[in-house]
Amino acid sequence: MIASVTVKSRVFIVMTMVLGALVWLDRSPDAVEVSALPMLPAVVAETVTRVTIGDQINSLVLERSGPDAPWQLVAPLQYAADDAVVLGFVKALGAGIPMDVRVDEGNLEAYGVDDQHALRAELYAGGAEPALAVIVGKSAGPDSAFVRLPGSDTVYRAAVGARSRFERAAGEWRDRALLDVPKEKVRSLVVERAEGPLSLVQAGGVWSLQGAAFTVDDKGAQLVVGAVAKLRAAEIHAPTYEAGFAEPAAVATLTLDDGSAHRIVLGSRQDPRAAWIRIDDRPEIFRVASKVRTALLLEPAALRDLSLAGFDRLAIESVAWTESSLTVAVAWSPEAVAWVVTQPANMEVDQKAIAAAAGALSELRAVGIASDGAFAPSGTQVRVALREGARWQLDLGKPEAEGKVVRARVTGRSDVYLLDARVLAEIRGAFGR
Repeated sequence: MIASVTVKSRVFIVMTMVLGALVWLDRSPDAVEVSALPMLPAVVAETVTRVTIGDQINSLVLERSGPDAPWQLVAPLQYAADDAVVLGFVKALGAGIPMDVRVDEGNLEAYGVDDQHALRAELYAGGAEPALAVIVGKSAGPDSAFVRLPGSDTVYRAAVGARSRFERAAGEWRDRALLDVPKEKVRSLVVERAEGPLSLVQAGGVWSLQGAAFTVDDKGAQLVVGAVAKLRAAEIHAPTYEAGFAEPAAVATLTLDDGSAHRIVLGSRQDPRAAWIRIDDRPEIFRVASKVRTALLLEPAALRDLSLAGFDRLAIESVAWTESSLTVAVAWSPEAVAWVVTQPANMEVDQKAIAAAAGALSELRAVGIASDGAFAPSGTQVRVALREGARWQLDLGKPEAEGKVVRARVTGRSDVYLLDARVLAEIRGAFGR
């Protein structure tokens, strides 16, 4: 009987504790308010046709007429906008960003989300009301800011980006693409400058330099043309900006396969990090990469062909490296589907290293041509035999310029070339040297 009473008592005590806990939870305000934090609505970037960012006085407005139309900056300036920049902003803000944490209620000025200091960002997807609206205050980290939602005094922290993302000047939204022409469509680049004209002409996929007594390096010509065919402004300046256009350093004409042409004027202002140009009939002055100046003022001799081999690596039958009277030779064996050492006996090589060396030799390029033409052979040679019977030989001199370059001569050419010592070291290592 006593044991029965004890069990019932225990059950009664447990039930009393549970009911007491439920009553306490029912009376606890903190326990009642356990709702999830809000989040910004997800907005499909392709549907957005209007973006506004501003405070009570100033407002930046970007618009486009439809999902496939280009973006335009309509306030406070009217210019073409940079599609990539606008799309990046829209995608980031419309990604369905959750609030990280509830920071405060009221006290808006402390977080910069009050009406006087905050920026309101809105994305419109065709309707009269924004599909997304958020009020942004001070930065809360490199990728976050204090925010609040319209009609609410609750302050949150959210990963919408730092405030600087929303404070960009109008000019930073402008389209900075000046030219975006595929190199394949360029037929000629003619540059007039004090040093003498530079006239590159492309026919049948091969570039030539008018008036040159040497073969043009095709890759070098493509680099020159590419520097001018794809232009992007780092800065946009007013037409009165001083950058040496009273006496330009060069005037270039880029002619395309459809007969159209673009005119690029290079200012004479010098800076190792930048160049200033005008393009076509646009009045503004644009700061562009320094490689544009380098390309337009390039000496013709710098376009001499620097490729030294030009054969197909799959056509290589054998390769031999001779150094200090010791020769290591390998030949491709179709039966073994591998490189086989033919000299010296009882030696093996790394198959991947030899394959890489054969590829490097087939694409070998000089970094320059020795102006004095002097060459003292070191006795180191590389010999390549091709399946159709052709032979190619590279004779090396001793390293110079603190070991950075090596002088070399190639079969059938009179020039003395300068080769990158690092490239030669990798090839040499494949032969166990």
